Amino acid sequence: MTAVTREQQTTGERGPVEEVERMIMQLSWLAQRQLLQLLDDDRFRLTLPQFYTLLYLYQQDAEVKMSDLAEATQQSAASLTGVVDRLAEKQLVDRSRSERDRRQVVVAVNTRGRELVSEVKQARRDQMQAALAHLSELELEALVQLLDRAMIGMARVLERAEGGRLA
Repeated sequence: MTAVTREQQTTGERGPVEEVERMIMQLSWLAQRQLLQLLDDDRFRLTLPQFYTLLYLYQQDAEVKMSDLAEATQQSAASLTGVVDRLAEKQLVDRSRSERDRRQVVVAVNTRGRELVSEVKQARRDQMQAALAHLSELELEALVQLLDRAMIGMARVLERAEGGRLA
């Protein structure tokens, strides 16, 4: 630990790493709140688990086994069943039995679900555009580069930690 860091700890000042961590946490919290608020809008009326499930299905663009969907969205099978039930009631997904294995239940996003995800993504882009409107093109490019580098570093730390647990 450097003398500056000790002094900062003693006086309660934040160093640059602590400040970045605080800002990332605050950005994450604000982004989550904005997304929750957006999903609760009358146009969408989705919960976060419903949206993440629908988004995953949208990205796969194919039938997905319920067990794979539960793992991918980090939900229990019981929770996911309720989520998929509600998405099916809203006519956003289609659920059926696998043709290869009739014991397996598969789910796929349908046209209405795809359209809704596209609308949510556009509304989210509009929110981000409004939030970043005060930045110049040059500032936006610099922000993207810095955030990309930070994400790469954070992913490396996560991979190392996961690798240590699996070893």
